[in-house]
Amino acid sequence: MNRIPNSSSQPLDNNLFESEENDQMEIIEAYNPETKVMLERFILMLIAVGLVVGAILSVGVVYILDKTGFTTPPNQQQINLGK
Repeated sequence: MNRIPNSSSQPLDNNLFESEENDQMEIIEAYNPETKVMLERFILMLIAVGLVVGAILSVGVVYILDKTGFTTPPNQQQINLGK
């Protein structure tokens, strides 16, 4: 197949690369370091709240199981084989 040469001296890929590079620079310039700190604190708060809620639920489940008798061992009966 015959190729038609580009009229510009730069290939099309370089133009695409430059536009992506400009977009990335705009994203970096719009980045706010305080946002990272806020997100880290938010995630740590979510983990802490999850741990507290999990601890409360586990204590509640153990308390309910203890009150209903599910944690007591079953009565063992001796089986006489007629000896």
